[in-house]
Amino acid sequence: MMILSLQVIVNLILVTAIDPGIIPRSTQQSSVEDTDSSNGSRRKKVTINGVQLKLKYCRICRIFRPPRSCHCAICDNCVEKFDHHCPWIGQCIALRNYRFYLAFLITALVFFIYIFAFSCWRIHQRMLESGTGLFGMLRNCPETLALTLFSFAAIWFLGGLAIFHSFLTAINQTAYENFRNRYEGSPNPYDKGIISNITEVLFSPLPPSRVDFRAEAMPRRNVEDEKPPLG
Repeated sequence: MMILSLQVIVNLILVTAIDPGIIPRSTQQSSVEDTDSSNGSRRKKVTINGVQLKLKYCRICRIFRPPRSCHCAICDNCVEKFDHHCPWIGQCIALRNYRFYLAFLITALVFFIYIFAFSCWRIHQRMLESGTGLFGMLRNCPETLALTLFSFAAIWFLGGLAIFHSFLTAINQTAYENFRNRYEGSPNPYDKGIISNITEVLFSPLPPSRVDFRAEAMPRRNVEDEKPPLG
């Protein structure tokens, strides 16, 4: 039990402490050559495994975002292989911390399954010892009931997330891509088969962080102020 608790805590710390894959902002206006501006938006096109993808230009970060990247409105950063922003953890889940997020979900799920099973066993033992029945025992030990109900709810919540993200790992897709039906009607260019997908997502070498956290912070520039005046 102690080892399982430590695993949950360590995975949670790793998810929150590791740079999820923030893409540094450009200090200069990016080149717009070879872009598609027919619809007013700046785009570049790349081909991955025979599938043509468009790279969107982020006006805030002044960069062409790599494939599978997205600008997080909460963190205000472009993040590589963006999955989602987790409000419970307060961190983006993306390229560099996704494997630890999935490990956290699975270990936390096992932890609460253990708590739920132990609480049910404890309730059964108290009923046999007191002989007062279920409701009589619950009046004497309301904390046991509360722990049982809480762990039961946590099992359903974490179980659903763990199953969903395990499925996404097997098909090499992010939650952001899944919610937006990014590859509906076209093949997923990143799907290499279940074994290769799991190996790539969970066991491939962790890429180095692009962010120099010791660098001098640049003042934030308002995109609206940089628009040319009308007339």
